Amino acid sequence: MLLRLARFPLSRMALAALSLFAGRQALAQAVTPTGQQVEITAKPQQVRERQDDIGLRSTYGREEIDKYGDTNLSEVLKRLPGISVTESKGKGAEIRMRGLGNGYTQILLNGQATPNGFTIDSIAPDLIEKIEVMRVAGADVSAQSIAGTINIVLKKKSGNQSTEIKSSAGLQSGRLSGNASWSIADHLPVDIANQADINYVFAGSIESNTNDVNGILREGQYTLSKAGQWQTLADRQLQQTQQNRRDAISLTPRLNWKIDAQNSLNWQAYLNYARPENAKHEKETTLEGSSTDFPDNRSIWAAHILTSRNDLNWEHRLADSAKLNINWGWNHFDRDAKFQFWGNDSKGVQTTHRYVTGDANENEYRFSGKYLAPYSENHVLSLGWDSSRSARTEGRDEADINIATGDITPDSHHYQASLVKLAAYIQDEWTINTAWSAYLGLRWERITSNSREAGEFDFSNRSTMLSPILQSVWKLDAKRQWRFALNRSFKLPTVFNLIPRRFRIDNNNTPLNADFQGNPQLRPERAWGLDVAYEHYLTESSLISVNTYWRRIQDVMLERLTKNGTTWLTSMSNSGGAKVIGLEVEIKTKLQELSPTLPPVELRANLNRNWSSVDQVPGPNNRLAHQTGLLISTGADYQINPAWRTGADFSFQAADQIRESDNISTHTGPKRNLDIYLSWKQSKQSQWRFSVTNVLQQDRLASGDYTENTERWTDAGREQSARTWRVVWELRL
Repeated sequence: MLLRLARFPLSRMALAALSLFAGRQALAQAVTPTGQQVEITAKPQQVRERQDDIGLRSTYGREEIDKYGDTNLSEVLKRLPGISVTESKGKGAEIRMRGLGNGYTQILLNGQATPNGFTIDSIAPDLIEKIEVMRVAGADVSAQSIAGTINIVLKKKSGNQSTEIKSSAGLQSGRLSGNASWSIADHLPVDIANQADINYVFAGSIESNTNDVNGILREGQYTLSKAGQWQTLADRQLQQTQQNRRDAISLTPRLNWKIDAQNSLNWQAYLNYARPENAKHEKETTLEGSSTDFPDNRSIWAAHILTSRNDLNWEHRLADSAKLNINWGWNHFDRDAKFQFWGNDSKGVQTTHRYVTGDANENEYRFSGKYLAPYSENHVLSLGWDSSRSARTEGRDEADINIATGDITPDSHHYQASLVKLAAYIQDEWTINTAWSAYLGLRWERITSNSREAGEFDFSNRSTMLSPILQSVWKLDAKRQWRFALNRSFKLPTVFNLIPRRFRIDNNNTPLNADFQGNPQLRPERAWGLDVAYEHYLTESSLISVNTYWRRIQDVMLERLTKNGTTWLTSMSNSGGAKVIGLEVEIKTKLQELSPTLPPVELRANLNRNWSSVDQVPGPNNRLAHQTGLLISTGADYQINPAWRTGADFSFQAADQIRESDNISTHTGPKRNLDIYLSWKQSKQSQWRFSVTNVLQQDRLASGDYTENTERWTDAGREQSARTWRVVWELRL
């Protein structure tokens, strides 16, 4: 059933839903008096909640999530203060806080770690209730957050919440995408619930997204002559085209049972089935020297991915406002993928056909609890534990077929991995006086991993971390306050980086495009961090915030490049320390709150400046790899009248030059992005949104350089981007 549904063109379903519900609403309006008043509801004052929070936490609700009608969560996140999103050649989005991703930024789902294989865009924005961004997290979540933590909270509200139906259609480079979602919430009928107080939420979405990624890569190889001049050995230009498609269905049901005044039971699930696929073609033009092994090659990758997540929570209220929470959870992940590669030589004759099948299966079981007790008027104490165990099996079977001889070279790998996490914590929220509050937390974590492949490897890795956390707020008056935070955090090596198995590239092995092999001896990175922030709350919705931060990291994991004969190989190794510092500025305001004579405009602006230096890499520009150095964003929303609203967001990411090692330097070009939207509140129940994202269509530029003694390799790439036109229709019943 799911397989047949995934192959159905979901964009047509979304368009059909759009037409159906729009027609229904038009019919309803035909009998509605024209003098109907448009209802304007008050929005939650998230700025005030942020001011009262003792931690460095910002919360973003449905207003920010819905504004542009985005169908990918990464599109929503890129507009939030201090967050940048990078993606390349359809490989997926990487979320960064303070310019750092790749394990430095922790992504949580309902406060729990996401499973292996999770991608940020597997969660439809319509299924999310809010997004929490924490510069320094509390002791009740993992300390794997050197840069920060993003917690994605799925829809929980029920009871009197209205039924919502949404349908959207998008157009990018002539390719149509569609999305339809719904959220239904109510109490169970009395005859079914048997007088019990049970309410539910049933939300879901279906989507079909397609896009093209086209680019040009120029590669060069040089040698140093006796006269000290670089002489060209090879000069090649590679034209790359890639078509991506993703069909998916997601469900997020939730049941809330209020057993009595002291006890409640909640169950929430997340189910996602996706079928991503991409087709790539590379055509090489040799300008000088020899070509690569496969100057004309094609490949296709497709997968079936099933992800499910369940949480069962029991809450028991005790005397004196104390509370006990117990949570049981279980996750399942299943992936079945196929890959094919066809390689032609310089004469256009096919010489190689590579066929790869891979599968992965993972099950995780979780058990956690938290006891909270306000044991005095000025103290709220909580303590708890987290535990989980996951088991994963993964296989890869590869066959290289020599077309000329018919010979088949097989290669098969099947391994098992397990991960056991155990954590305990205690935390205290202390109101010292009316102006000064403090948070004290201590978290102990132990993570044990094991990976093995029969006849190849069998290794275990154990990491233990004790993480003290101190956060404090000092209120100068009702509008101004200082924040301080001191914490210990860490970054674990991924399973991929630990497994001592070689992953080879399909074509053109160079120092800038090398094979990869894991290192089972990797240790986690550990960091001390300090944050100091000043906040000035001008009105209920206006603020000025300036934050500085410092991190000192030990055992930084850096890529190490080696050469075995004519083959280049990279692996990770711990290489000393690094220092990270930065400045974050945020301004937001509603002009009419400052003066009623000003227009109904909301303004926002953010600046993020990040620096880092790696001890074992000589300068200048010896920064952590891929760190975003400067990010500036600004935006505005204008309420034209009670029914019409428009706005825009612009961001600028400066060019970055980074020296990753003694021999490798990389450069990324500046990025400018402009998004605009227009919304029309058609009636009390319905609303239309029109948006154009990536209006500027700026190409992405990146280059690399490897130089050692008398050898040099360079590459310079340009990847095209396209604007997306989107229309969204929403109905509330």
